Amino acid sequence: MTASGAEYISSQYLWVDARVTGAVVPEVGVLEHKIAGPWSASHEVHAHIVPSELVSGRWDVAISSTLDEATEALVELDGLHAAESIYRTVHRDVMTAAHIEEWTRLHAALIDCGGARVAIAGQSGAGKTTLALALALRGAQLHSDEGIFIRGEDAVGLPRRIHVKAGTFDVLPEIGIRELLRLPYEPAVWALDPTSLPTPPDRATAVRGIDVLVILDGWNDTTRIAPMPTALALQSLVEQSALWSDNHRLTLRNIAALLSNTACFTLTRQDLDSGIAAVEDLVASCVTRSI
Repeated sequence: MTASGAEYISSQYLWVDARVTGAVVPEVGVLEHKIAGPWSASHEVHAHIVPSELVSGRWDVAISSTLDEATEALVELDGLHAAESIYRTVHRDVMTAAHIEEWTRLHAALIDCGGARVAIAGQSGAGKTTLALALALRGAQLHSDEGIFIRGEDAVGLPRRIHVKAGTFDVLPEIGIRELLRLPYEPAVWALDPTSLPTPPDRATAVRGIDVLVILDGWNDTTRIAPMPTALALQSLVEQSALWSDNHRLTLRNIAALLSNTACFTLTRQDLDSGIAAVEDLVASCVTRSI
């Protein structure tokens, strides 16, 4: 246990600083990452953890937010639920702050690859994280594995640990040699800090426009990447972003601004390796055309 009031986790989530004090709970380590934020956070979520006096191995957690000036007291939580409760408050405040600042959230990964910024979008389970991780292992900067905020022509990734499922180790076994935090879900999930990858995210390049948007369209017996009409890309992104926003006019405006300056493609993959090659070839061709 840390000294009373001493922080043992302090991580920035764009507009929100997440701070944890009190008893050290291993699962709560999922909140900690070393990505440097692009600006100073205006808000804070503070969680203080103490052992439950009634149930051995359980935790009482007090969570306070400077954004809504509220404090929540939770009792007798196991480690996983303590971590989830704190992160839920952090994520809520991030979304509220983004709304105030007129940013829109996209369900996509964000990487800087071969001189271009690439967003990889798709439905849950489409393989965004695995493809982004594979490119990061080859030198790309991975800014976020599942959350991007856009405003006008700018984009910034939501910093957090990358969530790695068991099947990822089958196609990317080199991930297993890195420092991972195991979360006791069923099946288990591991959390990886992006700064442990070969090219860590750089604060200086955190905010910039997206050059290429790739929307994953499942698996097939051949790999095919093709231009995607702007109208279809707009529909796909709006449908996913509507889950995270109640300001549909702002969502439409920000996505339209993004697509006015971004090359859009759809990608069907035969396997992971062919998907990696397709993205790298696409980036190379786009960068060459822009020179």
